[in-house]
Amino acid sequence: MKLRQVVKECGDILALGLSEDFFQPQAEVTDGRVARLLDCFRSVYDELYRDYASALGKTVVESVDGKVDLSPYKLCRVVSLVDGEGNRVSFRYSDNALAVKDGRYNMCYARLPENVEWDGDVIMPSPCIGERVLIYGMLRDYLASLHDWANAAQWDKRFKDALQVACGKTPAKRMPVRGWL
Repeated sequence: MKLRQVVKECGDILALGLSEDFFQPQAEVTDGRVARLLDCFRSVYDELYRDYASALGKTVVESVDGKVDLSPYKLCRVVSLVDGEGNRVSFRYSDNALAVKDGRYNMCYARLPENVEWDGDVIMPSPCIGERVLIYGMLRDYLASLHDWANAAQWDKRFKDALQVACGKTPAKRMPVRGWL
């Protein structure tokens, strides 16, 4: 789904009566309500990547003078750092770097979302989390920014319930023990 379509869906649910001209591929954002919805999108999109599901990246990094430079990566957190033999390596975060012994390591990390342009595709952090969850969170934030706390609380409940369903593990179904007739 494109970012402009997500914003349009929110505008339709909120009955903002936004003009169709705003939702063309090359349109400029001039309406304050659309700009506010875009701010809500960025906030919720980042929240989904940071707190609920992260796209993982893997790379080989090299430590020089006891530090691995993290600036080339859109990094949320390091999931694992292992040496060439597969042994876990302890590390410590420092200013946009990892403090670790000198050497080459395999790093698995949780990525932050890429910036999404107006006509760009919204890539969700997990296949389980759909655009519906994102829209619920945007509606929650939009209404909270207008100090409409009662409606914001309703959308917050929908957002959290949808996340719980999307991220929750379903227990395996148990079959009854076979018995003799």
